[in-house]
Amino acid sequence: MNPIAIFFRGIWDTFRLFKMWLLIFLLIFVLAATVAVPFANVMQNSIGQSLELQKLLPEYDHTVFSDFRNVHGDKLSGILGQLFWMAPLFLLFYVFMSGGIVKAYDQIGQKFSFQEFWGNCTRYFWRFFRLFAWLLLFQGVLAGIVYGVAFFIVLGGSWDNLRTETPIINAAKIVIPIHLILATFLAMVGDYTKVRLVKHGNWLVIEEFFKAEFMCIRYFFRTYFAYLLDIVLLVGIYVLYWFLAGKIGMASTSAILIMLIIQTLTMFFRLGTRLFALGSVNAMYDGIYAKENPASEEEAEEDEATVVAPVALADTDRQEDRVEDEFDEEDQDYNEREHITDWSPYTGDGGKL
Repeated sequence: MNPIAIFFRGIWDTFRLFKMWLLIFLLIFVLAATVAVPFANVMQNSIGQSLELQKLLPEYDHTVFSDFRNVHGDKLSGILGQLFWMAPLFLLFYVFMSGGIVKAYDQIGQKFSFQEFWGNCTRYFWRFFRLFAWLLLFQGVLAGIVYGVAFFIVLGGSWDNLRTETPIINAAKIVIPIHLILATFLAMVGDYTKVRLVKHGNWLVIEEFFKAEFMCIRYFFRTYFAYLLDIVLLVGIYVLYWFLAGKIGMASTSAILIMLIIQTLTMFFRLGTRLFALGSVNAMYDGIYAKENPASEEEAEEDEATVVAPVALADTDRQEDRVEDEFDEEDQDYNEREHITDWSPYTGDGGKL
C-alpha cells in the first residue's frame, strides 16, 4: 500500500482501460462543442471586428464589461441560457458515467465491454446520484463552518468591525488553504464511497460514506498522499500548458494548429488525472481490504488453487458396477450362512436345487 506505488498503479490501470478513457473524452468533447461552436458563431457574427474587445486589453476599466454587455448582450443571452442548463446536464452526465468507471476498475482483469459499461452506468446511477447530493450538502456545510468561524474570529461576527481589507486578506491566506485541505479530504472520501458501493453492493449510501470516512481517517497518510499526487499531476499539466502557450504563441497558422493539438491533449490528460485518481483509490482500497481481511483473501486463493482431477465416465461406471457386484456376492454368502437354511420353498423338486 505504498502511496507512490498506488499512484502509478492507478495510471497503469487507466491506460489498460484506454477505450473507456477515449470514449468518455469524446462524449465530453461533443457536449462542450454544443456550446462552444454556437458561442464562436455568435461572437463572429455579432462582434466581428468590433473595437469593444480591444478595450479589455490595455487596462482595466470598470465600465468596459457593462458597455460590452449593453452593446452585445442580446446576442449572448441565448448562449448564456444554454450554458445555464448545460452545467447541470454535465454534472448528471458525470454522475451517470461514474458507476461504469468505478466498476471497470473493479473488473480490471477482464476485457472491457462497452455494453457492460453502459449497463453498469445505469445500474449504479441512483446510488451515485444520492452520494452526489450528500457530498454537495457536506461541502456546503464544511464551507459554512470554516468561513463562519473565520468571520467570527476576524470580524467578531459583524461587518461593522471591518475597517480595511487587510484582516480579510490575511485571514484568507490561512482559511482558504484549510478549506482546500478539508474539501479535498471530503472529495476523497466520496471516491472511496463509490468504490465501496460497487464492491459491496450496498444501497445505504450514507452508511458506506461513514465507513469510507473512518477508513480514510485510519489510513490518512497513505490515502491522502496518494490522492494529492494526482492533484499535483493535474497542476503540473496546466503549468506545462501555460509554459508551452507562452513559448509558442498564436502568431502564425502553424502555431495555432500546434496550440490546438496541445489544448486537446491537455483536456485529454485533464480527464486522465481524474481517472488516475479513481484507479488509485480502487487499488488502495483493495490493499487495505486485503490487510484487514486476510482470511478472506486466503480462502479466495485456496479456491482458485483447488483443482479437481477429471475422472473418465467409463471408468466411473466400471467402478460402480464392480462395487455393486461385490456387494451382491457378500450379501448372498451372508444370507446362506446365517439365515437361509431351508431352500425347499424356493425349489419345486422336494428340496433339490
